[in-house]
Amino acid sequence: MKQFLLGIDGLPRWMWQQFADSGVMPNSHKLLRTGTLVPMKSSLPEVSSAAWASIVTGQNSGGHNVFGFTDLMDNSYTLGFTSARTFKAKPFWMLDNAGPSLIMNVPQTYPAQPMPGMLVSGFVALDLKRAVHPPEQLPWLESIGYSVDADMSLVEKGKQRFVDELLRVMTARCQALHHHWDREPWQNVMFVFTGTDRLNHYLWEDYEDTSSPFHQTFLDYYHEVDRQIGEILSRLDDNTLLSAVSDHGFGRQRISVNVNCLLAEAGYLSLKPSDRPSYIDMLPETKAFAMDPGRIYLHRQGRYPGGTVTQDEAESLMQNLTTYFQNCTVGGMPIASEVLRGTDVYSGPFAHRAPDLIIMPAKDVALSGRMNLSALIEPTAINGKHTWTESTFFVRGDAASRIPADMKVENVLDVLMPATESVRKAA
Repeated sequence: MKQFLLGIDGLPRWMWQQFADSGVMPNSHKLLRTGTLVPMKSSLPEVSSAAWASIVTGQNSGGHNVFGFTDLMDNSYTLGFTSARTFKAKPFWMLDNAGPSLIMNVPQTYPAQPMPGMLVSGFVALDLKRAVHPPEQLPWLESIGYSVDADMSLVEKGKQRFVDELLRVMTARCQALHHHWDREPWQNVMFVFTGTDRLNHYLWEDYEDTSSPFHQTFLDYYHEVDRQIGEILSRLDDNTLLSAVSDHGFGRQRISVNVNCLLAEAGYLSLKPSDRPSYIDMLPETKAFAMDPGRIYLHRQGRYPGGTVTQDEAESLMQNLTTYFQNCTVGGMPIASEVLRGTDVYSGPFAHRAPDLIIMPAKDVALSGRMNLSALIEPTAINGKHTWTESTFFVRGDAASRIPADMKVENVLDVLMPATESVRKAA
């Protein structure tokens, strides 16, 4: 095997180091002493679909065409979920001379596409039958109860029931990893733990509150993740290029703010009456609208069927919106730490599809782009949110010398596979 890329979704760099040092993750303690662990910046915005796409292609959203979990189809108001077909750049396992690869549970790879090796899609995957290539491997996965995602509705039945589900899903996935690992002499293996992200979203408050009855439950889950990491490490020799990544960091979420409510209140967004409002209900006088998590699009003439914002007025509109969001507060809390321009953030052949502005959320604040304008502050059981900073990047061996000072998700392949850079950029 040439390389093993381990993904731990949503694990902040500082938390991994803390848990390794404190004894919660003893196998990680041994691992981290053998290589280099640095903080990494996520995608902009810090959404998993875009971040994992950058990790596996080595490009930002302007190069691979994934800006979020949902997007509007070109020249329409039709909302679509991004998928493996949205990718307009090749992941590393599809490059020439990559060799046979085992790719398991990597987000944004559904439906499974033909590739040299085996792939089991990660979230968002709607049906296991369409998540497996080659399809003849499906019956065995079904026989062990393999799941494309945890049953998130179990949160409503209690945190312990939810964590039990996360453990069940992780156990089956790790069983599948080792079973298929033994089948062929793979050149590349990539395996992602995603239960860590789910745990962080719903039990972050319990992690921070050491008196919570679920504080130890949170630590115990990470201890089990670490035990599975130990099983993986026991199978790798010193010649394998071993690295580990997370797609974003994590922090406390106290409120979730619907940005489209703010735009409507400020007169930038107007909808015709509807029981189930959607983007198609935007009136021509709409100047701007939001999509998850903090993407702002001008209602441009020529880009959207009813768009009326001309190129001449776009600059002043973006300046006004930037000032508005920078000064905006909800419940006495600022909602933005900064507001970025898409033209400053994205590069590549699909940069023209990017949002005009990206709102970076303030501390404790999450942003939503729902078109349902009934609640400015949205009710949610989620109490942990993604952060742009403090993603995890670890690598063992000489590759550490290639880590840039300002490490970003799109730099991962530059560090791990520098010889393929020109091939990736041309793909």
